[in-house]
Amino acid sequence: MQYESLFDSFVVMIALIGAAIWFRQKNVIQAEEQGVFARLVTDFALPALIFANLSREPFNLNNLKLAFAIFVSIALVMVVAWMVGQWMRLERPVLGSVVLVSGVGSTSTLGYSLVHGMFGENTEVMSQLVIMGEVGVVLPLFTFGVAIASYFGTDVENGPDVFDATKTFVRSPIFIAFVLGVLVSSFDLAPDHKVMDLLTSVLRIASDSLTFLVAFTIGLMLRPISFRKIAWLLLLVCGLKLILEPTIAAAFATVLGLTEFQKDMLIIEAAMPSGALAAVIAARYGCDAATASALLIATYAVGLFAIPIVGLIAL
Repeated sequence: MQYESLFDSFVVMIALIGAAIWFRQKNVIQAEEQGVFARLVTDFALPALIFANLSREPFNLNNLKLAFAIFVSIALVMVVAWMVGQWMRLERPVLGSVVLVSGVGSTSTLGYSLVHGMFGENTEVMSQLVIMGEVGVVLPLFTFGVAIASYFGTDVENGPDVFDATKTFVRSPIFIAFVLGVLVSSFDLAPDHKVMDLLTSVLRIASDSLTFLVAFTIGLMLRPISFRKIAWLLLLVCGLKLILEPTIAAAFATVLGLTEFQKDMLIIEAAMPSGALAAVIAARYGCDAATASALLIATYAVGLFAIPIVGLIAL
């Protein structure tokens, strides 16, 4: 049943991505407008989804199990990527990009969209999903991820340090929505109150736009690339990100005794293609920007076929 829901969500996503590509070819929207759609995701739809789901569900420390599981899964994959990259004798900037994009996925964009499509307005599921994504992926990326990129980068002196990157994240709408959602969840606010009812309606509409905005962002991002120069790196990153990471996550789900729907969420999030934030941070701190962006696009293209297969096997 969960695989059918995942497949349906993926069909919707593919259709919207196809529409975005078609509109781009017809010059209805321009490739340069990708940044606008991306900002609408991170500054509008995603914060609305985070706040809406966290504020309606009491915060539970047990939900941090999911965050721990995906954080350790990402860390292990990064270690493997580093070891293989050392064996391949990759240059330091290239190795830094490979390490980051191999581990960190699009949990807060594509992942949220797919799980939201699968479980709908289930606040318990979405609340756990948000905590897993923000605590287990996004926050470590702006701390440990920046440290990794700085270590491998060649232009560290021109980029902000870990503190500056963390400060930027703390000021972002995503983090503010996360904190406010957790705070509001501790108050027993009547859901049928007129103000709360209006706020819930606004947030629901904004949250429902996430899938559309993510799909159009991906559609504007995808374009033909030459795989010959990065063929081996592509095989490495796709194998680690799309196969090894969800496998490790599934093992952790069993060890931690997670429920069936928690296991489903964890595997789906772990199987997401490389995250745009990972590529941005890699480029910002002097790692190989061209390699990072090419691998990002490649994992999205491969992931559109690989994720349903992973879902069929695991769910």
